[in-house]
Amino acid sequence: MIRIYVHIPFCDSKCIYCAFASFVAENGVKNQYFDFLNNEIINSNLDDKVVSSIYFGGGTPSSVEPKQIVRTLETIKNNFHVLSDAEITIECNPCSTSQEKLFSYYNAGFNRISFGVQSLNNSMLKFLSRRHDKRVALQAVKLAKKVGFENISADLILGLKKGNVVRDARALINVGVKHISAYMLQVEEGTQLKALVLDHSDVIKNDDQAVKDYNRLCNFLDNHGFERYEISNFAFNGFQSEHNLGYWRGEKYIGFGLSAHSFDGKNKRWANSSNLGDYYKRKIVQEVLSKEEIDEEKIMLGLRCYLGFNLKDVSFDLENNKNFQQMIKDKILFREEDQVRLNPKYYEISNSIILKLLS
Repeated sequence: MIRIYVHIPFCDSKCIYCAFASFVAENGVKNQYFDFLNNEIINSNLDDKVVSSIYFGGGTPSSVEPKQIVRTLETIKNNFHVLSDAEITIECNPCSTSQEKLFSYYNAGFNRISFGVQSLNNSMLKFLSRRHDKRVALQAVKLAKKVGFENISADLILGLKKGNVVRDARALINVGVKHISAYMLQVEEGTQLKALVLDHSDVIKNDDQAVKDYNRLCNFLDNHGFERYEISNFAFNGFQSEHNLGYWRGEKYIGFGLSAHSFDGKNKRWANSSNLGDYYKRKIVQEVLSKEEIDEEKIMLGLRCYLGFNLKDVSFDLENNKNFQQMIKDKILFREEDQVRLNPKYYEISNSIILKLLS
């Protein structure tokens, strides 16, 4: 059984914080890309054809003609056995969402939609170079519900100088959002945001302020029935992202499209080029993971979410690790038989805990 990710690299404009493989393009470039993408899917020659989830990400999938999205999903269905209860997600930006597009997605078989809201503060949206405002974002969610989508997610950014992430979450829940992903604003190399921060260090909150925002959001969502099932992800029961849970479980996934990554569920990873010309030449980067790297990934991914990891699934002895024993004693880690989980109180410093555990 596999999970499929499809990368749509096109956007209506480039956001100042974005470091993903995405760009603005004319229709001719988009059409050529989708022709190649569909041929890539048809000619994939994979042994495993049973699909449990599909995720169209980007970029901005909603920035292209819906017929291209529908065509690509149909290509997957024609060349794989997609389970009847498979979770099928599409990422959308509020500014490029319309009722016509949403009907096309819903009728094609998409049953989950993820909106890149980021904020409901109009000045912050303008600062981030987002093309929507608060009204457009909330209207997009309402339209999705009207069309028939029940599994609706929204992304929020933590660390913005202005705005109120708790107020934003409340407004999104009130219009029907069942899942919220909240990410710290990352200052990536090569982005416009990096240059802004170098020139004006006060444009975003410092780490301590951002963590306070995160904790306030966690408390609010917990009090309103959302489960924090991963460090950055919260959902009503039954609305967790099954596709992303597959990544955190270390399951097999296949990526199609520019810069898309794949994993065989064991020790092999490969990735398409992030350069469009090289992608068309089918240039792929492959990697074989060592036992140590596999163990590290199992621990890292497991402790990021409520799943944890099993001691029997790692090849080295943690039982006699002093750091591990101390973390159990200090209730930083919880252990139930061989299953180990991170105490949610320590999610915001999970990276340092994981590094200490692996040292």
